[in-house]
Amino acid sequence: MQVLNKQDKEQLVIKLHQEGKTIREIAQQVHMSFKDIGTIIRRIDGQEDHDIETKDLKNKSKETRALYLFLHGKRPVDVAIELDLSSSEVENILQEFWVLNKLDELAYVYLEIRNHIDLFLRLFHTMKKNKLINQKDIKQNFMNSKIRQY
Repeated sequence: MQVLNKQDKEQLVIKLHQEGKTIREIAQQVHMSFKDIGTIIRRIDGQEDHDIETKDLKNKSKETRALYLFLHGKRPVDVAIELDLSSSEVENILQEFWVLNKLDELAYVYLEIRNHIDLFLRLFHTMKKNKLINQKDIKQNFMNSKIRQY
């Protein structure tokens, strides 16, 4: 009797599933739990394991769903489209997301420069290009400001 590794078992589960075998028949042949077989089948059928998580989110507010989308790397425009939110609503939720992730200073800076972001970025890139700022100085200044806070 041949011992199958995890990948071989997974391939066999996929093959047997495509042949129309039931989960019980697959489990008997492959010697895997129904749960593991179900996970493989859901994955190949396009149903990820996080479907449970997203189903649970459907009962949540738009704000909570937006935070979830930001957490998973979605851009503000994607969040606005997916949840049918206005730009100001998305902006407020994004600032809340920053605060929740201990980036509240970023939210404050954004409020200060939001109408001039392009100018701010040009200034920053010019300073960086001309070596008026560097990572070492920034880290040192950051650490000094943190020490003064305590």
